Amino acid sequence: MKSQKSDQDEFFHSSDEDGLNKRSDDETSETPKQEHKHVTKEEREILHADNKEEHISFMQRLMMVLTSPKRGMALAAKSPMIIGLLVIFVISAMVIYIPQRPMFSKMTMMAIENADKVFTAEEIDALLAGGANTSMFMSMFYFVFTPLFKGLVAFALAILLSGRGKLKSTMGVVMNAYLIMLIGQFMRMVMVLASGNPYFSISPAMLLEVGQETSQLFTVLSAVDLFAIWYLFVTMIGVKQVHGFSQSKAFLVAFGPFLMMLGLGVAGL
Repeated sequence: MKSQKSDQDEFFHSSDEDGLNKRSDDETSETPKQEHKHVTKEEREILHADNKEEHISFMQRLMMVLTSPKRGMALAAKSPMIIGLLVIFVISAMVIYIPQRPMFSKMTMMAIENADKVFTAEEIDALLAGGANTSMFMSMFYFVFTPLFKGLVAFALAILLSGRGKLKSTMGVVMNAYLIMLIGQFMRMVMVLASGNPYFSISPAMLLEVGQETSQLFTVLSAVDLFAIWYLFVTMIGVKQVHGFSQSKAFLVAFGPFLMMLGLGVAGL
């Protein structure tokens, strides 16, 4: 009897273990397998950006871009504020270029004096009025259009390089970094009006002799100013965060649109 009872206990104990193992296997099979996606350090910075920062003021956003580019670009990727920036760029373009209308007239007069043709007084007056207005409005359009164009080109280059970011985030980092160029243009406006030199720039172009302001060399050197270099490196940081790129790929995406715009400027377009 004792041996029989021992055999029964062993049987029920074995059955209980089999049942537990089966339930464990069933629970394991019902649990879906989680796919682990590799997240780069730059993408983590965007994911962990403080949600409260999405509603910060424009001046706070500007200071963040200037003083803490990584944090500023992470915020720009998460909360691009594209429409708001466009409005700011349009208003800034008017504030910057309308006061410079006399300088545009001066540039037009210099072009007339250097032309081979002899103009009558009426033709000069018409050219001065039309040339100044055309130059002013084209400068405003160029200033507003440039960050949009660079953002689109940067995204196209990023896709070609197998980038993982979205168009909105790419546009966001490019346009937020362009706030640096906005500061540069305000400073340039002050120096142009103070010096009376319509070609003034914070660049190596100022080292050229007088009379070379319309040369291709002057155009190239004018593009390589302090604020342009600063803008390009902040854009690199943003592109790297958005697309998870290496330094070399981020460099290509940031500098590609700049070189394209420079080429258009040298071609006179």
